[in-house]
Amino acid sequence: MTTTWKNKLYFGDNLPIMREHIPDESVDLIYLDPPFNSNATYNILFREHDSSESAAQIQAFDDTWHWSADAEWHYQQTVTTGPRKLADMLQAMRTFLGQNDMMAYLTMMAPRMVELHRVLKPTGSIYLHCDPTASHYLKLLMDAVFGHDNFLNEIVWRRTGSHNSAKRFGPIHDIILFYARSKSYEHKPVFGPYMRGHVETFFKKQDGTGRYWTNSIHGAGIRRGESGRPWRGFDPTSAGRHWAISRSLVEAVGIDPDLSQHEKLDALFEMGLIDLPESGRGLPTYRQYLADSPGQLVQDIWAFQPHTKNTVHDTEDGIDEDVRWIPPRDKSERLPYPTQKPEGLLERIINSSSNEGDVVLDPFCGCGTAVAVAERLNRKWIGIDVTHLAISLMRSRLRDSFGDDLSDYEVVGSPADVESARALSLEGGNTGRYQFEYWALGLVEARPAHDRKKG
Repeated sequence: MTTTWKNKLYFGDNLPIMREHIPDESVDLIYLDPPFNSNATYNILFREHDSSESAAQIQAFDDTWHWSADAEWHYQQTVTTGPRKLADMLQAMRTFLGQNDMMAYLTMMAPRMVELHRVLKPTGSIYLHCDPTASHYLKLLMDAVFGHDNFLNEIVWRRTGSHNSAKRFGPIHDIILFYARSKSYEHKPVFGPYMRGHVETFFKKQDGTGRYWTNSIHGAGIRRGESGRPWRGFDPTSAGRHWAISRSLVEAVGIDPDLSQHEKLDALFEMGLIDLPESGRGLPTYRQYLADSPGQLVQDIWAFQPHTKNTVHDTEDGIDEDVRWIPPRDKSERLPYPTQKPEGLLERIINSSSNEGDVVLDPFCGCGTAVAVAERLNRKWIGIDVTHLAISLMRSRLRDSFGDDLSDYEVVGSPADVESARALSLEGGNTGRYQFEYWALGLVEARPAHDRKKG
């Protein structure tokens, strides 16, 4: 990336846009929430279709990809020119699934995953947000493109409070598949507050500095290097263990992470944080003070728990309230976009997997939550969407949120003159007419009262 970087908002199909405009290994973090009709019944999703049916474009609020001549073409392109493992996987899926909407969705996603892999830096990572209806199929495609050894997490995110269902358990979660580009990916641990019960149970001891508990500074197993040698007369090898000082402890107390294990132990001892066994038996422990602790490491279930206020230490928030779904009546964040994700969710992802100045890409950016959060967290960003309704929403959102502080950005692919606007209105029958409507309304900062309906 050059020093004259300008953020970009692209209108159009993300596949050719990525191929033509985004260089190899130029993106630090990718978040995508590809549209899929998770509300359709299984018998519709898996119903066989004739590939001669007319191709269907993704339109605003119509998030189904259908098996069509276009899907057949993409399938043939991928299995003949795509990576071998991906081609084999896609052929196996077609044998199993047949020709239906689910297979069309996977077929359309496959070449896009190839491009996402290409543009991602070796130090980068990707988060794919999906529904349990398709997550297991998408994971197989991700394994084929990114490598099963680069899979990091299947994150469960609670997307709603409850779902009434008499025939099954209420489906209230989404899946986020977290993959790295390589083993050199960057990641910062995320901490949440302790539960009050945890503090009362473990941080029982107290001195002039505050509440603390004693924790181990050794791990299971024998090591042959310095971490296995005695320190101050205590031999971890004799106990089948080795010296192991956690990175979170090093960061919390400000010790140089490049010091050796014995040097770290000396530093902790001089700070008064290590207790030696009075009997001379056993191994030393360190004092973890509540005030110095970064908190509880966030795990792979991100689930806001209603009515848990006053159960979390040092906050009035409930459990995981920073990533809670957007309440229906929350006018401060809610936009007229049905698949909108909360900013807190994207803030957790962007903070953990990128640094200030890094490039964040969202190829299905919808109403622009990832773009808005990337802007707020001082990241560079690229957003792509196939509807002008989304582009207009994002432009309004960025302007309203940041005002004069908004970084420079340009919209690419949107009509800039009368002729290009006329051409847009003539594309694909009614599709072009509605896209022209969204574009025209965006010019006067308005939105359609009813999507693709008179009124």
